[in-house]
Amino acid sequence: MAQKKKKLLPEYVNGKPTIVFFWTDEHKCKEMEKFINEIKENFKGSVKVLNFNVLKDYKIAENYLILNVPTVILFDKEGNQILKITETKDCPKLELKLKEII
Repeated sequence: MAQKKKKLLPEYVNGKPTIVFFWTDEHKCKEMEKFINEIKENFKGSVKVLNFNVLKDYKIAENYLILNVPTVILFDKEGNQILKITETKDCPKLELKLKEII
């Protein structure tokens, strides 16, 4: 059964594509964080990036059905989920999809 795509919580919709990064202090999360920071810099002003530590922000992580970390979800400017990745090797997909929707 396919997982239902979530909408961005209304308080975070801002008229820009939004990347939501769920993480912990694990090594693979730190690798993903480097890529997320690059995207934030490369798309400065065109994309909003939200970071949530799943141990501290567990209610938000629960809302988005986060089962693995790191998890990155890309939402369009209306708050619709476009892409969800959980592995660093998929980061180029995130960048390509972001370029398509900006």
